[in-house]
Amino acid sequence: MPSANRNYQLIAAEKKAQQWEKIPDQWRIPMENFEGMTYLMDVPLHCGVLSDTEIEITSDYDATALLEKLKARVWSVEQVTVAFCKRAALAQQLTNCLTEIFFDEAIERAKDLDRQFISNLDSKALPPLFGLPISLKDSFDVAGYDTSTGLGCYVDQPAESNSALAALLIDLGAVLYCKTNLPQAIMTGDSHNNVFGRTLNPRNTLLTAGGSTGGEGALIALRGSILGVGTDIAGSIRIPSLCNGIYGFRPSVGLIPHGGVRDLTPPGTDGVRSTAGPMATSARDCSLFLKAILQADTWKYDSTAISLPWQGLPSMRKLRIGVVQNDGIYTPTPPVRRGLQKAVNLLNSTDGVETISIDLPSVLEIYRDLVAYMMLLGNNYYQEQFARTGEPVIPSLKATGLLSVPGTTLEGFFNLNDRRSKAAKAYLKLFCDNQIDAIIMPPSQHTALPLDCWKTATYTSLWNYLDFPAVVIPVDEVADIDHADDLTRAEFGAEDKEMYSLYTGPDQYKRAPVAVQVVGYRHRDEALMRVVEVLDLINHKQSLVKG
Repeated sequence: MPSANRNYQLIAAEKKAQQWEKIPDQWRIPMENFEGMTYLMDVPLHCGVLSDTEIEITSDYDATALLEKLKARVWSVEQVTVAFCKRAALAQQLTNCLTEIFFDEAIERAKDLDRQFISNLDSKALPPLFGLPISLKDSFDVAGYDTSTGLGCYVDQPAESNSALAALLIDLGAVLYCKTNLPQAIMTGDSHNNVFGRTLNPRNTLLTAGGSTGGEGALIALRGSILGVGTDIAGSIRIPSLCNGIYGFRPSVGLIPHGGVRDLTPPGTDGVRSTAGPMATSARDCSLFLKAILQADTWKYDSTAISLPWQGLPSMRKLRIGVVQNDGIYTPTPPVRRGLQKAVNLLNSTDGVETISIDLPSVLEIYRDLVAYMMLLGNNYYQEQFARTGEPVIPSLKATGLLSVPGTTLEGFFNLNDRRSKAAKAYLKLFCDNQIDAIIMPPSQHTALPLDCWKTATYTSLWNYLDFPAVVIPVDEVADIDHADDLTRAEFGAEDKEMYSLYTGPDQYKRAPVAVQVVGYRHRDEALMRVVEVLDLINHKQSLVKG
């Protein structure tokens, strides 16, 4: 029965029951044993559901290494797929990170791939992502399953065909096995909706898992996936990557096929566009994903794709990195400042790396224009979808104030486009005049926040507006030395002080990840990933020394 005009509470109850039925009895855990726990990262290792081999498969490798194991036939595709399906089932029970579950179909596909391998026996002829389980944000169409995007009105309307990226990933050998949770309207920093509920952060359940690709972030943090795909229109890949301590890559628009993705911006309002990109447990997996896509004929899958070739650029030996301390709107909190300084100190102590201080111009004006782009028609489009099933607005969406932003006129739209063009030209000049390879800066002025408190995305959305690629790299977590300091440190006014005051010290923010954001030139995504790999290696070597 179509979900429109049915009450959202009934729709949600039915959908949650369907989810539960997709989890085999032997994969279920007694959740009463974990009540009151705020740190859930170790539960999959000790709950008794995973065998020792399944723990090794899901815990000890990134996607790049696991692909080598699959090609070497250390494990079958079926073994690997079952392991990740089981761990995803655990992640779902612990954090409520999934929407659509298709474990049975994934295991059948894995068996087919195993048969193909046996009949071929030439690992060099295998597609680049052969046998790799990959998770997808709910907004990607997968044939036969809902793309509800957390809205009751789109439940029980299964996709008739795969999105362009889902189809391409299947052709590249991947195994798709689940889709992940997101917020109502896909526009907030909390992955919470009225159909599936709220996704929890497994590192600290009192803090947000981020949004809008927060389900993916929590799933990967718990290693129910090691490579997933999200979308990003204002920070929706990078914010949950920050919150969950993983890597997230926002590519230039069009490089990753985006057709068949349900965006909740009104159709035809082609302003700031969403882009698809990977979320992973390593920087090199982001490169792996980008390389596999760019080496494929993306134009065959998506009429809007920009088919740039993978060039095989050499590793960079000398780097000039612009360092941005703040965005001129919000002051970074103590752990964020410390994390950035730690990264910069490491760069400055590395041969071949030079840093230079950079200030970002006009960020406030740009952010206001980005919000105007997102709300070109005002809130009627969103309210109409909520009203079909009687849904209330979730608290985090209400907190952003987006639904109170008025629409604009056609002339206003043209003016937005004109200002954006001038800003892009100015920022390109900023990069080129300073002869930088990339910028390093915080991905937000704060770490993961308490639930429903994430209101702004100025540090990430700037790069969506300009369409510059950006990557989040985890560098640390909140430490005992990260004491809250005086509000006079917040230098940009009352709103800055309000956000700054949310950081109360390490007790409330225990284990909250700290990250940096690395930004490169538009359509120079491969070059950015070369920079990221160098910077991540520097950070990783330092971690090994400390360990």
